[in-house]
Amino acid sequence: MGARTLGLAGVILMVLSPQIVAAQTSRFALDAVAAVDVDHGSQVTRKATGWFDVFGAVRIADNLDLRVRPVVFRRAFDGEWRAQMYELALRYERPGPIGLRIDAGQFSSPIGLSILENRPDKNPVVSPHSTLYLPIPRYEAGTPSTNLLAATYPLGAKVTVSGAKWDARVAVVDGSPIRGRTLFGDDQPPSMANIVAGVGVTPTIGLRFGVAVGAGDYADESEVRDQSRGDRRATLTQVEGEWAFRYTRIAGEFLWTRRELATSDSSVDGGWIEITQTIHPRIFLVARYDDQWTEWTSVPDNADRHEPYRRLETGAGFRLMPEITLRATYMTRKGYVVGFWDDQLLASIVFAKRLK
Repeated sequence: MGARTLGLAGVILMVLSPQIVAAQTSRFALDAVAAVDVDHGSQVTRKATGWFDVFGAVRIADNLDLRVRPVVFRRAFDGEWRAQMYELALRYERPGPIGLRIDAGQFSSPIGLSILENRPDKNPVVSPHSTLYLPIPRYEAGTPSTNLLAATYPLGAKVTVSGAKWDARVAVVDGSPIRGRTLFGDDQPPSMANIVAGVGVTPTIGLRFGVAVGAGDYADESEVRDQSRGDRRATLTQVEGEWAFRYTRIAGEFLWTRRELATSDSSVDGGWIEITQTIHPRIFLVARYDDQWTEWTSVPDNADRHEPYRRLETGAGFRLMPEITLRATYMTRKGYVVGFWDDQLLASIVFAKRLK
């Protein structure tokens, strides 16, 4: 899988290279991010992770860009290296009093604030969002794994319009926002159409609120053991907020999700909030708190179940030079995979540079 992904990325870059060479700086953008992190003290096995991420965009016609983002990373839970394509899409933008943007192809999930921080240079702490990567307990045997809101990069189309103080979007994608889906992989879920719509308001510079909804199948009938209910459907509602003032940024989101089971429905709700405070041009402090829970009715004893998950990560970052940032954090968590309070120290080094 990794070789195929890297091969496709190479072919794309070779095809684009004549245009890139001929393009002016304003018509071509390229940046790269590389990161490694380690941890100490956890009672749960966690491997050191690595991340290499390249984003490129080239203007191929007036207001029309081709966007490409290949990623190579090492997973924390098993140490396996993976290669993937996180973006391969065309984007049309028309500026004006009411701006218009159309994306077609593969792009990041059209719902959620956490997906925007799924890159080491955008993530103020060391560990990725549990919202995106923490598996929800499987309350019914023979069903696929899901997340509160998955780190998914589906195929689809998205239309966004915006004014001076508002924005709105609608998207149709080939996978559920609660279940990971990328371009390549032998274990890909079946393609299932989902629709997402959202709106946001920006009452003043630095302050934004948003709400979004999504609906569609998350599991195909062929994937589940009990097929009496057919395809399984999921719905979600999400709210988000971001406030940046002076040297402080506060951001967070909350989700309410419902997933169909064979005999009833389950709910998975929760969210996160983080605060970043810059205390010096080179130094920032950060804290992120995650809280989510799942509720369902157990079939064997017909009892209502409630399982919570909580996590706190706090630390500091130091910008060694414009391209390199060091981060060190303390994290404690409990629930789902870890049934006790598990403490650990984490550290990372992140390189990020705009190359063109």
